[in-house]
Amino acid sequence: MKETLVGYFACAALLALALQQTAAARSLSAFSGKSRRGSDTECFSQHGENPDFPQSVWSSCNADFIVPLTTDASGTKSLTFTGRAGAAGAQCRAVASDRFGDNVSASAFRSIPVTDYYDYESRTTADVAVPSMGTFFADCIMNVDSELVEFDYSP
Repeated sequence: MKETLVGYFACAALLALALQQTAAARSLSAFSGKSRRGSDTECFSQHGENPDFPQSVWSSCNADFIVPLTTDASGTKSLTFTGRAGAAGAQCRAVASDRFGDNVSASAFRSIPVTDYYDYESRTTADVAVPSMGTFFADCIMNVDSELVEFDYSP
């Protein structure tokens, strides 16, 4: 009986090791974000004309846009954003902070590439330090005719 129980525990331990997975990268639609200021809400709209990216966000004015990102663990994280801009000046960065907002870590802004409609390009930010129980989000400055499609990151 004792050998049988030991065998069951050994099998369960091996099965648990086999089933453990590392956190996979996540993609999040830009449409899950919002304007930083309530007065700028009307600046952003869903830009569903492109069937490949129906959840993209298009900006009709110069305004700030933020996208909260869910993490599974603390650590250094970077962010890859995909979009296009009609003119220079639109940009995004990764920002993290503790839950009280006392310790803030932010990457430098990366420009959203100026391209033609539906010609989206991706840019990756530098790493930021996400503390345990902290926040992680994309912080973007949008200008007229800029568009964001998605955000990719490791949770």
